[in-house]
Amino acid sequence: MLRYAGLRGIGMREDKTTMSDIAKALNISTISVSRALSGHDGVSGELRNRILQKASELRYFRPKAEKAARVLVLHRKPYVQDNSNYSIMIQDMEQALQEAGCEYDLEFVDKDLQGEQQDMPRKITRGTAYDGVVWVGRFDAGYRKRVMKGNRNCVLYAGYVPSADCDSVWYNFNNAGYQLCEFLIRQGHRKIGYLGCADGYVSREKTLGIAAALEDHGLAADRGLFVCGNGDAEQRILELVRSGQGPTAVICQGDYTAAKLIQFLFEKGVRVPGDLSVVGGGNTEMSSLCIPALTTMEMHIGYACRAAADLLRKRLAEPEKPAESILVGGTLVERDSVRPLL
Repeated sequence: MLRYAGLRGIGMREDKTTMSDIAKALNISTISVSRALSGHDGVSGELRNRILQKASELRYFRPKAEKAARVLVLHRKPYVQDNSNYSIMIQDMEQALQEAGCEYDLEFVDKDLQGEQQDMPRKITRGTAYDGVVWVGRFDAGYRKRVMKGNRNCVLYAGYVPSADCDSVWYNFNNAGYQLCEFLIRQGHRKIGYLGCADGYVSREKTLGIAAALEDHGLAADRGLFVCGNGDAEQRILELVRSGQGPTAVICQGDYTAAKLIQFLFEKGVRVPGDLSVVGGGNTEMSSLCIPALTTMEMHIGYACRAAADLLRKRLAEPEKPAESILVGGTLVERDSVRPLL
């Protein structure tokens, strides 16, 4: 079962006060609220009293009769720098599980240590029993299967694995590519390139979306303007621009890739957006700090994390239900890195 999701939600959140509401009312972190309400250390007595008072005012109620589900969150360590949203992803996943009333543990798994000889997660080998597992990022298939032998209540988050028979939440990068390309077309651009990794589903999906947008507007996709690779990728974009036959705009895999390209071109005397328009993806913090500020895509991480927590909650309540996949769309964020050609 595949569901498409955007900003308007998917009916996950009930109309009741959450720990996030309390945190916002007091301008503090959700983790502090969670610690105070659960009686854990880490908050002062004065702050604990303020939290308890605000919880009472907002009529927050956490059922005590129900045993909280215990969840293991396995995070794959970032393998590229283009992931400054990673810490936000961790915080939002924690918050989503807290709001769902779950107890949870975090464990980080190195990308290069997931082979056949890789041990099971330490927290499992030490005897901790978990009701469910949330996988954050893309994991080795063999490693994932070994862990799932002992626990089928799993949700894959942001690690597209179409062959995995379990619940999943992933981002609609195809549509992101389409939206960015269509925006550039509306700005008068006709020769649109791409810069990203040589493999992986993000580049594959984005380039498919770009090609679809060009086709829908009666334009041919020039695959010669799509640069996928490492090392000399920015140099290849520079050569295309200087050839006079290159793109007038480049869609990058993510904000970090776009920021690197802008810096490289600046050092070579090519100005963005004067000589070349550049857009990114992810709406990371660096996107607003770039010079020029970067046009990009907001991917709604908090929303996606709540979707993952909701899928896990439903899976625990109904273990034999069909697997669901939620596809989260993005929203264009227009800034200063695109020059209109109209």
